[in-house]
Amino acid sequence: MPTPADIGASTSPEEQARCVSLTIALARAMKNASFYDAAHPVVRDVLSGLQADLAQYLTERREFSIRFVSGYVVIQEVPLISPHAPIGNLFGACHRRRVGSILFRRGLTQEELAHLLMVLVANPAQLEEEGGPDRALEARGAQHIVIKCQSEGKGRDWRLVHAAALDVLRGAAMAARTGQRVDAGGVQGTVREIVENVLGDRSLLHNLAALKHVDEYTFIHALDICVLSVELGRHMKLDQSQLVELGVAALLHDVGKVLVPLEILRKPGPLDRAEFEVMSRHPVDGAAMLLREPELPEAAAVVAFEHHIRYDLSGYPKTQWPRELNVYSLMGCVADIYDALTTVRPYRPPLPPLRALELMERECQSQVQPDLFRQFVRMLGPYPWGTLLGLPEGRLAVVTRPNAAAPENPYARIIEAESHPPKAADTELPLRQLIPGETEVAVLDPVSLGMDLTAILHGLYGGESMARALG
Repeated sequence: MPTPADIGASTSPEEQARCVSLTIALARAMKNASFYDAAHPVVRDVLSGLQADLAQYLTERREFSIRFVSGYVVIQEVPLISPHAPIGNLFGACHRRRVGSILFRRGLTQEELAHLLMVLVANPAQLEEEGGPDRALEARGAQHIVIKCQSEGKGRDWRLVHAAALDVLRGAAMAARTGQRVDAGGVQGTVREIVENVLGDRSLLHNLAALKHVDEYTFIHALDICVLSVELGRHMKLDQSQLVELGVAALLHDVGKVLVPLEILRKPGPLDRAEFEVMSRHPVDGAAMLLREPELPEAAAVVAFEHHIRYDLSGYPKTQWPRELNVYSLMGCVADIYDALTTVRPYRPPLPPLRALELMERECQSQVQPDLFRQFVRMLGPYPWGTLLGLPEGRLAVVTRPNAAAPENPYARIIEAESHPPKAADTELPLRQLIPGETEVAVLDPVSLGMDLTAILHGLYGGESMARALG
């Protein structure tokens, strides 16, 4: 069985970096195409540069290929173990449209690249009506780009569910921005997969800490709130139909932000009064958008409107009369504050999970429903996933998932600090198997130690499992 190193042995690090750069450029062009038409100057400028770079590369190579294999991205036969966030966006778009690989050949034109982008942002159901993404691209006249469809029945792990969910969110945002219908079927289908993942005790929830990219914060945050809310609902014994309704509402709670200017959304610091007034309109805008979607549960519009009001009604928008908030809104509020505190932002580092919970208990008591907060803390356990632990003899470990049977003994992986870069070991064990007897462990702050847990956790799937996926 070949390993990733074997597969990429003939490719220099410089060429690997060049191939990754080309793929990121394609992903960013696709992202722009999801906001603008292919004829828009922003998209055409990006396409012009991408076509020039690909043409230059193809003077030296006959082909350039990108494949998507069991949750991995393979560029020119080299597996990318830690996909950059933009490439993850491309992966999600391709996966939802059954694109298994994209092959570029000498002679490709800017117009052909534009056709490819339109396929990658098209409604998946529309592509199926055209016979699939391969035939849709061929019908548009692309002769130097070839799509091959994914084979069926391979199953979906947390990376696939995550990537598809982000693509659904981007599609919903584009539809809301342009006044089109939200793909309600796609939203609800994705949430059902999230619910099945949580109910099946699989690893989407447990790998949230590995997915907190700074890029596309609004989308990542919405997905985090969805997964955390569904897990809280499972912990509170909601039935499956209630979990799907809760998940849809949580996933779309921030859709009104599509009308907020990007310079306000991305401002690296506090908003001034005028900027806050613009930002504070997004709950009303989001509720209005979702009320126009009869196929979505009514709770989605309610949660979009209420998610910033807070339990003590101290938030926004202000209402003329006191109101009793929907329980889904209150659940989302707990998840929202926790996720915001534990996610890196341009203007501050993330808090470790336990410190975030301590801060919420100390300073946010009136903003969250007390019983729901207690349930949330019990759900996370004493060592939430993503917690960095100090073990005897100077060893470090990262918590990867809770242990429902023994919350004080979560599953963890040793961090192999001697590897470059550091990564989490392949073996996952209950914490008490990693340390003797009743030895105490210390909860550490990765930021103060200069550690990037996102990068470390992205290495959870190492060479052996990669080779299995490619084999």
